[in-house]
Amino acid sequence: MSDNLREHVVLGRSGLKVSRLGIASGYGISGKPMEKAFHEQGINYFYWSSPRKSKFGDTLKNIASADREKAVIVFQTYDHLGMMMARYHEKGLSQLNIDYADALMLGWFNKPPKGRVVESALKLKEQGKVKYIAMSGHNRKTFSEMAQNPDSPVDIYMIRYNAVHKGAENDIFPNLPEKDCPGITIYTATCWRQLLKEGKMPAGEKPLSAAECYRFVLSDPHVHLCMTGPKNEQELEQALTVLDSPPLTVEEMTRIRKIGKHIHKS
Repeated sequence: MSDNLREHVVLGRSGLKVSRLGIASGYGISGKPMEKAFHEQGINYFYWSSPRKSKFGDTLKNIASADREKAVIVFQTYDHLGMMMARYHEKGLSQLNIDYADALMLGWFNKPPKGRVVESALKLKEQGKVKYIAMSGHNRKTFSEMAQNPDSPVDIYMIRYNAVHKGAENDIFPNLPEKDCPGITIYTATCWRQLLKEGKMPAGEKPLSAAECYRFVLSDPHVHLCMTGPKNEQELEQALTVLDSPPLTVEEMTRIRKIGKHIHKS
């Protein structure tokens, strides 16, 4: 992938063209700053997590009404039984006044989804109410197994990966297929803000910026997109600086890995 983080990339076998940074709900951002990021900075991947924040939804509705084809809208469900999935999904579509979501994120599955969960998700897909199935989880072995299973219904993975938790580099990324690869999105790039805290640093080191955390994640060639969860306009603007950041130097990468290793051991 290009070192130019302003260039959109194809999100694996989904075929969706996405910005390298995605915006998640649940942390506070909404309104004009988010719309500005879409119209002026090219950020087009929006993750409406559960519970769904109404202000974030109102902003998504505005964005979708302006240019639905360019916006990539992801709904999340924590329904592990599949019983309420369709109703909750339909409610989201109605709230945004859209006909479909680009992806439905099956939230926090540590084993491959099966049974009624898969049936419900695939039925929504067959009805044209969602284009692709995504999944988040903590079990790296599960993602590795799914990646090697051509019958897996999951096209987009959301994986924990950062300078503290680097296990995906050994347990997932090497096992991804060269052809028909799932889309790879990352959450917790700042390790729940630990990489930003002075008190977590080794002696003599300054905390990382959020943009450095995102750049670290996006430096891996397997990663298509990194999530950010800003709580206000200032944090969003700081996150967006990564789009114009040069590639990390060897020295910068070494420093980031050193800090991550220190936090992991502490």
